[in-house]
Amino acid sequence: MLRLHDFIWLSLFYTGMLVLSFFVPVWNWLTIPAGALFTWLLIYHRKLDRKKKINTIHKRLSNLRSEGLIVEENIKGSHDDVFYRMILTLLTDLERSLFKLVEKNIQLLSLKEIGRSIISSLDEKKLVDSVFEYLTQGIGYKEAAFIILRKKKKCFQVIISIEKSTRVIRRVINFDLADLDGALYSSFISGKAFLIKDVKMHKLPRIGGEEFFPGSTMSSYICVPLMKSTDGKKCYKTEDCPLRQGRDERSSENNNLYLSSSECLSCPEIPLLGALIVTDGYRAAPLTNIDQVTLETVGSLVGSNIENWFLYQELRQEEIFREKVFEGMMHGLMVADLQGNITFTNRSAREMCQIEENELLGMKIGELIFSEPGKSVSAPILRVLNDNNPISFQSAYLKRLDGIHIPIRMSVSRLIGEDKKIQGPIVLFADRSDIKRMEEEIRHLDRLAVLGRFTSAIAHEIRNPLTGIAAGIQYLNRSEKLTLEQRESISFILNEVDRLNRIITDLFKVAKPRDLLYQQVELRTIIDRSFKSVSEIFSNKKIDFTSDIEDNLSLVEVDPDQVTQVMINLLKNSAEAVDDKGKVEVEVRNYRGEDPDIIREKEKDLISIEIRDNGRGIDEKDMKNIFEPFFSKKKGGTGLGLFVTHSIVQHHQGKITAWSEPHSGTRFKVYLPVNKPVKGGKIEASSTSGG
Repeated sequence: MLRLHDFIWLSLFYTGMLVLSFFVPVWNWLTIPAGALFTWLLIYHRKLDRKKKINTIHKRLSNLRSEGLIVEENIKGSHDDVFYRMILTLLTDLERSLFKLVEKNIQLLSLKEIGRSIISSLDEKKLVDSVFEYLTQGIGYKEAAFIILRKKKKCFQVIISIEKSTRVIRRVINFDLADLDGALYSSFISGKAFLIKDVKMHKLPRIGGEEFFPGSTMSSYICVPLMKSTDGKKCYKTEDCPLRQGRDERSSENNNLYLSSSECLSCPEIPLLGALIVTDGYRAAPLTNIDQVTLETVGSLVGSNIENWFLYQELRQEEIFREKVFEGMMHGLMVADLQGNITFTNRSAREMCQIEENELLGMKIGELIFSEPGKSVSAPILRVLNDNNPISFQSAYLKRLDGIHIPIRMSVSRLIGEDKKIQGPIVLFADRSDIKRMEEEIRHLDRLAVLGRFTSAIAHEIRNPLTGIAAGIQYLNRSEKLTLEQRESISFILNEVDRLNRIITDLFKVAKPRDLLYQQVELRTIIDRSFKSVSEIFSNKKIDFTSDIEDNLSLVEVDPDQVTQVMINLLKNSAEAVDDKGKVEVEVRNYRGEDPDIIREKEKDLISIEIRDNGRGIDEKDMKNIFEPFFSKKKGGTGLGLFVTHSIVQHHQGKITAWSEPHSGTRFKVYLPVNKPVKGGKIEASSTSGG
């Protein structure tokens, strides 16, 4: 539809044509065609203008992300300029609203990101940086302060950030409760946010005579206190508030005790966590209520997350304390799940096992703890979970990484979770290696004490008349009137006297040991020398002797004479135990932990010497007595050979073990430390060969 001024233009056009036709007759027949053409051009121009305006509206709507919106071209009144201007005004308002929505959306996204950063923050610096990043870059405040209450120090700590055109200034200031005044103190007392539009009337407090934001251009500021999220009883109304002492309930109601003393800053019930402060310094516009609402939203999130962060720090401190307690325990501690998989170990347990923590976790506890070497003890450990009968001070063995089994004494109890359900066993154990070694030494010393008392009581009494008997028999033996039978009897008596004298000599040497004379020697040399000393027995019985000594064997620091005596005694016993054409073998190796009964001190290498034969063996009932004094099954034996051998090895801080079965041979294993032991030094020595 054409507008009014279009009709005016048409009227003027036709009037002109009619006037012209009076003066120029030829225009009479051109008036109608020219008028029709002018009318068509005018209509076409208006159509193009209308289409252009509709396209403009479409474009503006497209900018507003109104995809799919269809504007009909035959909208009535769309040709009206007033209507068009109304549409454009509406679109302009919509664009402004959209811009504000986008800006708020960006702020909300920033708020979401700061929330994630704060929640994931495990250190305070990251928390503070996240807050300032949002306030300065996300929202655009040039001056901001983050106040944190330090309960342990009973003070406030404020981190101030000032963003200038060329640099960002960051500084930290501590201040006391006495420095609080004005609107900041009122905000802390009430727990409410304050928007201050007159900074001259309500100034920020000065700390040590210095302003919060020196040289600031601010005309307004906002303070938002950070409070705990839980609404509990007022801290000054709790029963244990020290400020209530000496005051009645009425005075407590009339006089607000909250933040009235520096002691309040360390109170665990205080709801205050800190505060956020922003100003309009170095900004074009002053702060408004919208800024206050925005900062309150941020403060609510930051406050709750700071509270969670403080709780996390407290829990972490408690966890670290427990870890230090567990790690500092002298006893080993292992925790397993219901299937016996190890879930926790402490330092002592790892050191005893000589296994790293990442390797221990997940291992079966039955692979490490045994009731006897080679026999799993995991069943009784897990049985505690069912019968609720804890194991107390039970002896067991712990297998180390090198295969050595060390004796332990363990206690087992149940681990109960928060849901009152059993989660697994707790195994507490102590290394009994030193105790077991001391027990063996004490038993040996007890035997020596008995032997010493026996020796002191009768040795001299026996030797003196024995010397007289020997002298008298030798005197009789010089007589020429003795028959052959009498001489044989005298020879037998002299041999028995020599045997008794040898026993007494051994008793004196056992009771009065001499110092060990340590030297670094090769065991190959000691074994060769020992074999030569007893080679006559091996040759007479045609015994097959072989020695297998490991290559690159370390030198050992021992008393060579005493160790040679040990080897002579053991070789002689083996040679006497086998039949003619029997077999005796010696094997020398670096000890690698294959014997679970051997207790090896940390970083103390051992050498093992094994002497085995294929003789008649020893009865099981006699095995436990073979190292006892005066125990012998051999004709003519004194019963002191193995006792002295055991004593020499023990006082070298070594150990000797024996294994035998009737008709299956006997095996002795001697374990000697490579280096001189720190303690010890006295031994019981003897020249006795054989048991």
